[in-house]
Amino acid sequence: MCATGDTEAYIYGPPRLFAHLGILFTWFIRHTHLPGKFLQSILIPLVKNKGGDLSDVDNYRAIMVANAITKVYEFVLLDQVMIAAPGDEYQFGFKAEHSTGICTSVMKHTIHYYTDRCSHTFCAFIDFSKAFDRVNFLKLFHKLLDDGVAVEIVRLLSFWYSHQEVRVRWQSTLSASFGIQNGTRQGGILSLYLFTRYIRDLLQQIVHCRVGCNIGGYMLNVFNWLMLTIL
Repeated sequence: MCATGDTEAYIYGPPRLFAHLGILFTWFIRHTHLPGKFLQSILIPLVKNKGGDLSDVDNYRAIMVANAITKVYEFVLLDQVMIAAPGDEYQFGFKAEHSTGICTSVMKHTIHYYTDRCSHTFCAFIDFSKAFDRVNFLKLFHKLLDDGVAVEIVRLLSFWYSHQEVRVRWQSTLSASFGIQNGTRQGGILSLYLFTRYIRDLLQQIVHCRVGCNIGGYMLNVFNWLMLTIL
């Protein structure tokens, strides 16, 4: 999320603007450093259930608001870190051109396939509570290196995530700034891919165990929208 006015400056800016941005972004990678504005964000807590307990911290989810240039840079870095892997075909949530509706449809068809043949199916639902907030930075960056992502890019991401500071906005009041030691940036451009990469190995291990539903030799034993498992 970012201010509309700031966004329009980059949408309608002249070509010369993007030349300067390219030089600036290259320096960030070369020197493994980001200015303070890139490291500062605002968290806005949103109520999940307005009829629930408003004093319960678990009844809120936080959206991180950053400035427009940060969003632009995240799009640039996304092209550098994103790769396709076999485990991604079981990923439905937080994935381009996919939805939880597709995941639900695949699950229903799998169940109908077995029940129509008088066989039983059993489902296990796993709730990844505050999934984005629980991502371990060190493990995530090791996974990116295993994918062959350039060391310079991973080093920059490491600096970014380990030095970020946030403030909480509640109505018109801002809290003091504080650091974050784990979790991806909820609402960030990179966050969707980074989270799917973080759990990819888990999906692959479940698939390769060869336990679960098998249709035409194809294993259908885990679907992630966040996680739905069919056994």
